[in-house]
Amino acid sequence: MKLLILNCGGSSMKYQVLDMPAERVLVKGGIDRLFTSRAEIKHWVEGRELICSPLPNADFTEGIRWLVNALKEDGIIDRVTDIDAIAHKIAHGGEKFRQPVLINEEVLTAITALYTLAPVHLPPAVAGIRVCMQLLPGVPQYAVFETNFHQTLPPYAYIYGLPYEWYEKYGIRKYGFHGTSHRYVAETAARILGKELRDLKLISCHLGSGTSVAAIKYGQSVDISSGLTPQSGTIMSTRPGDFDPWVFPFIMELTGMTAAEVNEIMTKKGGLLGISGVSGDMRDLEAAAREGNQRAQLAIDIFCYQVKKYIGAFAAAMNGLHALIFTGGIGERSPIIRARICHDLEFFGIELDDVKNEYLPRPDIISRDGARITILVIDTNEELMVARQVAELIQLS
Repeated sequence: MKLLILNCGGSSMKYQVLDMPAERVLVKGGIDRLFTSRAEIKHWVEGRELICSPLPNADFTEGIRWLVNALKEDGIIDRVTDIDAIAHKIAHGGEKFRQPVLINEEVLTAITALYTLAPVHLPPAVAGIRVCMQLLPGVPQYAVFETNFHQTLPPYAYIYGLPYEWYEKYGIRKYGFHGTSHRYVAETAARILGKELRDLKLISCHLGSGTSVAAIKYGQSVDISSGLTPQSGTIMSTRPGDFDPWVFPFIMELTGMTAAEVNEIMTKKGGLLGISGVSGDMRDLEAAAREGNQRAQLAIDIFCYQVKKYIGAFAAAMNGLHALIFTGGIGERSPIIRARICHDLEFFGIELDDVKNEYLPRPDIISRDGARITILVIDTNEELMVARQVAELIQLS
């Protein structure tokens, strides 16, 4: 079956067409800088060279229309109904959506009701779904939620120290994110190790502009650094991560800013960018630190320290650890960050091989030979994980 995987974001749209269950990638690409004059589409078809084409001021309608036309011209489909299903990666499912689901108007209404939990992520996703309804009528659409994988958290891990009525009435609790990524790398790690996932205790570090650390015990997520929204947990590119909640009323009283203004600053000007004053991109920070920028170095130190703390906490919570996984843009590509996080964790049995860390291809094991804890670097593939879940759902229906 041919599955179109779509990820519609605030300023970008990513896509893949996969032949399932062979897991063969037929097409992949995306549009960056949507809604601006600099919008550009990058489109790759199996066996052909990458195409880069300007698409000034493109929105989701224009982008998806371009994609459908390209699929016909590329010979991937003759008509839109040659696509068996469209699968959307959705950031937040609240408590209502615990599994992937076939999209209908009732589902869209329920997702819309969750906008306050992920105001940056959910509206673009729903917009993409609506466009697909118009341009690909008759093609079933499915939603796969980032929060699904973490629905196995026990109540003592997801309930906050707030009035319990807030949870009952408003659903205020820890949900966790990057679920498709954590699930994919956990399954991949088990395969690399030649073990059953149900026999392993894993910690997955998805490190990127958005970051989360997950504790995965015997195949189930049992704790996660992120919470009600993607803002909490470790410090991120422009997001603050965990901090004393009393900062919020304190700074409002001092400055006279509204809640919306404080929220805007914390989520767009906080994090690595806020500390360094240089950038929220780890590559820029590493370059600045090499040139002696102390605030850039401080931002790096804070990031690594916070990830390390979660590793220690989650190893304790699971009463042990078999493997530590690095994934995400930073986790996959920065030997410096991996090394700093693993430093001084030898008492846990986490021992990095410096040569492997620098030079081995991915996915691979970068721990020292004979180390008690295996350290892996695995390139995540969220689109494939989404496709697997939807293909399974279709086969069962």
